[in-house]
Amino acid sequence: MNTSDQPLQDQISSTRFHGLDAARAIALLIGILHHGIESFVTYANGDWITQDSQSSLFLDIVFYVSHVFRMQAFFLMSGFFAHMIFHRNGLKAFALNRMKRLVIPFIVFWPLLYFSLYNLWIWGIQYNQGLSYAAAVAKLPSYMIWSHGFPLMHLWFLYFLILFCAGVVVFRSPIVSWIDPSCRIRHAVDRLISFFMNRWWGSLAFGLAMVGPMLGMTDWFGVDTSASGLIPRAASFIIYGLYFTLGWFLHRQSFLMEGMKKFRVVNLCMSIVITFSVIIISLLFSEPADPADGRFILMGINTLYAFASMTMVFAFIGFMLSWFEDPSPTIRYMADSAYWGYLIHLPIIAFLEIIVATSDIVWPLKLLIIIVPAAVLLWFTYQYGVRNTWIGILLNGKRKG
Repeated sequence: MNTSDQPLQDQISSTRFHGLDAARAIALLIGILHHGIESFVTYANGDWITQDSQSSLFLDIVFYVSHVFRMQAFFLMSGFFAHMIFHRNGLKAFALNRMKRLVIPFIVFWPLLYFSLYNLWIWGIQYNQGLSYAAAVAKLPSYMIWSHGFPLMHLWFLYFLILFCAGVVVFRSPIVSWIDPSCRIRHAVDRLISFFMNRWWGSLAFGLAMVGPMLGMTDWFGVDTSASGLIPRAASFIIYGLYFTLGWFLHRQSFLMEGMKKFRVVNLCMSIVITFSVIIISLLFSEPADPADGRFILMGINTLYAFASMTMVFAFIGFMLSWFEDPSPTIRYMADSAYWGYLIHLPIIAFLEIIVATSDIVWPLKLLIIIVPAAVLLWFTYQYGVRNTWIGILLNGKRKG
């Protein structure tokens, strides 16, 4: 019997998945775009820094669809790479690596971001609404106020990732030693994942596992955002943890990622049908008169959302693996710079959104005024202030060559 900690069908590979580098970077860049269009969105916008005078159904859809898959894909890939680092370097090196890449950046950047966003939020409310300082403070969203919990802001993703990796450090050894010393459970999971990854409908099977935590979502906007509080919102934490765990197990049989590439078109078609079904149902039944009907409708929406997310994640990663099979200096650069960009983008994006919010110019031009200067500034700061400095080493490690 094979009692090693390696999967039955594949030993841990040193193969680099260039498509996953691209996917992880693009997922973070989509996140920047997501926040860049948030001021134009006509729904779920009461807690944003400003509401633009212009709106667009197209941007409403883009905003919603980007929320369906980007963080789910990010956590799946994070689990994949976490398993790679753990088995390549060992427990102590894994813990040290995660400390450098996740914990220290969180400690360093959180106070800078909170100070800037807190004051920017107040100034933005005063600038666009003409309110006093006290009135502006009273209109701050709950996730910026300490009495509602530790304000994680957009760094909640980093906090979740720290907790998941801490869970690996603390719980993996006891599980391996006491619960699954013969690897039977892990190998059974390997076989189950292999079975589903080799079927065109496999993403639906994985999506079924996400229905339970999705039924715990309450915000009518897919996965609830846990932007404040050191104790995460349980349903959100569980669902992202499941994606992380799936990525962890996929690296045990990394060749199974070919299944995402093979069935990418099927998954894309399924994700489009399911996602737009969710959107249509949400538009038709978003304000039911009877609260009981609302709970029933939300259950249906969240159930479909579980399948929409998984199929879209599989499609997204599948296309990235297909389009970016070969090593590319451009993709490598983008992968390195995306982390920095996502960490610091929000004050820049928010400032530009405030400036253009009350203007009468059309929204496409406003969006360019927000995105283009932000992109240039993020690139400039990375290229000349981060890439070849200790910050670049902290975020991405030492570059080869």
